[in-house]
Amino acid sequence: MLDLINTGILSVMDLLLGWVLHLPMDVVLLIVAVGTGALLTVARIFTTDQDLLRRCSDDRKRLKELLKKAKRAKDAGAVGRHRMTLRLVASKAAASEWRPLLLAILPLAFLGTWAWQRIAYVPPRADEPLRVMLYLPVSAEGEVVHVVPMDGVETEGGWVQRAAVVASDEGPPDTLAVWTLRAKAASDPYDLSFRYRGKTYRHPLLVGHRTYAGPIIFHDSPDVICSKVDLPEAKLLGLVPGIRWLAVQPWLVAYFLIAIPSVMLLKRVLGIY
Repeated sequence: MLDLINTGILSVMDLLLGWVLHLPMDVVLLIVAVGTGALLTVARIFTTDQDLLRRCSDDRKRLKELLKKAKRAKDAGAVGRHRMTLRLVASKAAASEWRPLLLAILPLAFLGTWAWQRIAYVPPRADEPLRVMLYLPVSAEGEVVHVVPMDGVETEGGWVQRAAVVASDEGPPDTLAVWTLRAKAASDPYDLSFRYRGKTYRHPLLVGHRTYAGPIIFHDSPDVICSKVDLPEAKLLGLVPGIRWLAVQPWLVAYFLIAIPSVMLLKRVLGIY
């Protein structure tokens, strides 16, 4: 069921935004983030009382002026009254903020689902070295794992590898088998097949396209944790990092860095409160 929903979301969003994938990644991030800002801004026209919010804005400006005058005059009573009124006005305006967010929840959920599977990583290019890993339980150290050879794919270190314990910067050491592959561009995904303890674990690999197959697949088996294709993460200007301790990827950091200021700028330019 979840796969059907995911496929449906990708189909809809590819129709709407698939064209941007022909552009450089920095431009894609800019379009997606500014488009989100525009969606959130325009939604306010239909979900908020713009006249009320305009009057609240005017009231805040006037109250701040009165507050400054009261402070200069050292009128403690007036300062207290103006501060209280400011809080009441702010509370009145804040009560309107949930409506545009509620309207935007579904489009943002669609956008987030699409973005993670379309612009979070750099798609593999033909003939570039590509690290592929199979994560195993700690008890699997030293065991033999192999990838089934296939046309169009070469390996730099052999198809057969031994699982080894590798130190991790993000937690306890991992036990994994690692391959370095080079693949030709192909119209259909390669079907990477890992053979371990008499079983086959599959992982699709798309090469030479504007998109990529899911880089991580969790396998329903006590013998294998997951398989991973080590794709580079997309970064704005090649520089903006993610926030590892919050598990926030670089594309999402860049998205917020652009989307949030764009909302404020568009509100000011379009005169929307």
